[in-house]
Amino acid sequence: MLRQFLEIIPFYLLITILKILPFEKRVYWGGQLCKFILPWVSKFYKRVDFNLRIVYPNMSYRKREEFIKENSKMIGKSFIELMFNKEFQKRSHKIKYKKKELNPLIEAKNSGRPIIVISGHIGSWEAVRAVLNDNGLTSGALYQRNRNMFYERLHLSAIKEGGEPILEVGTSGTRKMISLIRSGGVIALMIDQAVKEGNYFQFLGKPAKTSTSIAEMTLKYNALLIPAYGIRTDGDFIEVSFDKPIKPDTVYSMTKNMNISLERRVNAHPTQWYWPHRRWK
Repeated sequence: MLRQFLEIIPFYLLITILKILPFEKRVYWGGQLCKFILPWVSKFYKRVDFNLRIVYPNMSYRKREEFIKENSKMIGKSFIELMFNKEFQKRSHKIKYKKKELNPLIEAKNSGRPIIVISGHIGSWEAVRAVLNDNGLTSGALYQRNRNMFYERLHLSAIKEGGEPILEVGTSGTRKMISLIRSGGVIALMIDQAVKEGNYFQFLGKPAKTSTSIAEMTLKYNALLIPAYGIRTDGDFIEVSFDKPIKPDTVYSMTKNMNISLERRVNAHPTQWYWPHRRWK
């Protein structure tokens, strides 16, 4: 416990200092600090560099250095937005989206059909739930418990600001998620982390183990399955877009199309994706 407390002290100091700044300044300086600090964290640097070598084998050392700095800045911005999620959820003037793209979700909600919104750790992923909230589509989500008990409290509280219920990854959380889906609820799920179960699908040109459970639930409960992403643009604006719903088909085809949807966004905005993930093992 003492070790966990000591680990969290720099984090608490950062959050306390940033609180004195206006929200946009917090996000900006959070990004700048991470751009400076994260590349010096050996574990972080090695993991990102490893993934970049897999996907971009011809990228030069200098290009990877620049890439990691920019990626660190984007990670810092997203992290600060999450830590101050209550305020972020109210920054609607900074989030752009096309209302018509929400029509399939609104129709499904009105008919009592469950909705599964899929996304990835790219850009500002909490912006997707902010748009859902603004349109009466408050979503639950799955989360992975953090090993540091002090950070865990802050992390869970922050995620809850974007909508509830927040369900922990595991047997109990899965049961609750299925109950939510069966009742016609809305759940937002990330699809870009490696899982023990599942099968290998191509992602960014390399085989990556991907869960097929989302496609299986979609078919079993006749849910609407729709990809959505929050991408950062010039002027600190965030553009949230909803793809067309993924058509019911085979589990393999649907899971493949889920990966393709995210892959397109990562290819278009590579530095905005969360590259520290162990996506390829």
